[in-house]
Amino acid sequence: MKKGNNKGEWSELYAFLKILAERKIFAADKNLEIIDGKFFVFHKIIREEKNKAVKIYDISQSKTQVLITDEAGRLLKEFNTDSLKEKTLKIFERIKNEKSPSFNIAEAQELMKELLCTEVKASNTKKADLEAIIYDRISKTMPMLGFSIKSMVGGASTLLNPGQTTNFVYEVKGFKGNISKVNAIKTRAQIRDRVEKISEQGGIFEYVGVLNEQFESNMKMIDTVLPEFIAQMLLDFFSNAHRTVTDLTEELSKSKNMKKKFGLSLTNYEYKIKNFLDAIALGMVPSKPWDGFSKAHGGYIVVKENGDVVCYHLYNRDEFRSYLYENTKFDASSTSRYGYGELYEENGKLFFKLNLQIRFLK
Repeated sequence: MKKGNNKGEWSELYAFLKILAERKIFAADKNLEIIDGKFFVFHKIIREEKNKAVKIYDISQSKTQVLITDEAGRLLKEFNTDSLKEKTLKIFERIKNEKSPSFNIAEAQELMKELLCTEVKASNTKKADLEAIIYDRISKTMPMLGFSIKSMVGGASTLLNPGQTTNFVYEVKGFKGNISKVNAIKTRAQIRDRVEKISEQGGIFEYVGVLNEQFESNMKMIDTVLPEFIAQMLLDFFSNAHRTVTDLTEELSKSKNMKKKFGLSLTNYEYKIKNFLDAIALGMVPSKPWDGFSKAHGGYIVVKENGDVVCYHLYNRDEFRSYLYENTKFDASSTSRYGYGELYEENGKLFFKLNLQIRFLK
């Protein structure tokens, strides 16, 4: 049997099946709750399969049939959806209850064969996790849109994955302690304890830059001083008990140094941080050039823990941004894998790196 998929990848397939069965997705508010009476009607779903073969799933012609065609419009199969809801629910229960990090679902694989699907999830080269034609009730048009899909099933998922690309560099000035002793700290919260020890021994952290120039450039597309704001939040995260993006943004607005340099209010910072989270969610990747535009032009689909699938469309972008802002936190990543958290010397100066990872609250 081929290698299994994780819960996030299976959730992408589940969202696809759920749309085929129900033909619509409800909009959500900032608390991820369904907004009654507000939904998006799907007419077609476009999937890229193996060897870049495109299949189109037309659910607009019949309430009980899916017409599967190729890119040229040739009919490949008619699929009856009478039992699809029941099968989809069973697949969701398997995803939810599975304990292994990677697994196979026989029922899902059988259903994929019936639907002529060869891939569980979208290719990593695709701009969106799901592409579809929906009926836009506001403009009365049927645009083809791309959606990002995020699963809340299982562990809290990441919004921004860590990497050496997300390392921030600080110069440490005034440190009077022993470098080796600081780097030898191996406690459970070793980075926090190292930062605390450096500060206790006179060290002052001054932001230098982002290790990856592309990530720094991408952030500057949003705001020219955004990297410095994130660097201060990251330092606060590793210096005190604050974890959530809301708390760290509030701390940012209280910083004497930030007040002196920029004189911004909490509302100003909230706006900028929301822009940052929005950009990450809809396509900005640290290592790749970003033009400032969303890769997922339709919005964001969330698979909830209870099996509901909800959507943030461009029309409820403010709700989406508030959802991201109020439901994310900074998190510590692997120090050995991403190469941060140790004092080091270069050209007679002392430096320290911290790594940025942003995760959803459970």
